[in-house]
Amino acid sequence: MLPQSYFDEAFYSDIEELAVIKGSLAIIVFCNNIDELYGTCHIWVMREYGVVESWAKKSVPMDWVYNFYVCTDNGELLIENDTGLVSLDPETLNENKLAIEDAQWMDYTPNSMESLVLLDGLNVSSEYEH
Repeated sequence: MLPQSYFDEAFYSDIEELAVIKGSLAIIVFCNNIDELYGTCHIWVMREYGVVESWAKKSVPMDWVYNFYVCTDNGELLIENDTGLVSLDPETLNENKLAIEDAQWMDYTPNSMESLVLLDGLNVSSEYEH
């Protein structure tokens, strides 16, 4: 279930993604301000998996974001903005421009979680352990 604050807020989002940040489920929403050359990244992180009340929100000001690709293992966001392909640390706001001139070849790979339950209720990984 999504956090209630996600529905309470009135914002126009350009990009909405479900991701994993440092092992926690996250919703990442990029909102570009049409009148300015900046935007905001809203990040909701579920601190305790399956507990709706554990969602925590952080809003990060940033340049316009054209594409979001993935979260790195250390929690940085791999995005494309005016400066090109960058990794952005949402905690420190440190932006590292990557030495890739054209990000058009970029794509993303979704994260898979071993804890996902199959429709028939069986956990495949536990079957292989026996």
